[in-house]
Amino acid sequence: MHVANFQQDLLGFVRGELSHRRGEWREISSAAKVPYFTLSKISNGATKDPRISSIQALTNYFVEHPRTA
Repeated sequence: MHVANFQQDLLGFVRGELSHRRGEWREISSAAKVPYFTLSKISNGATKDPRISSIQALTNYFVEHPRTA
């Protein structure tokens, strides 16, 4: 898999999780150490190419704290 495609998939994963967890953003922001405003910009697409460190921190959070049904 090409690296750019992988990043897009990872970004899509993070955006999907943020969309499903809107009421939890303050907790996510604090735990992942990613500013709340950054979550908002990533979620709404205002940031087209977010820092990999932000995406990695959010991905780690979502993997360690899976959504409950």
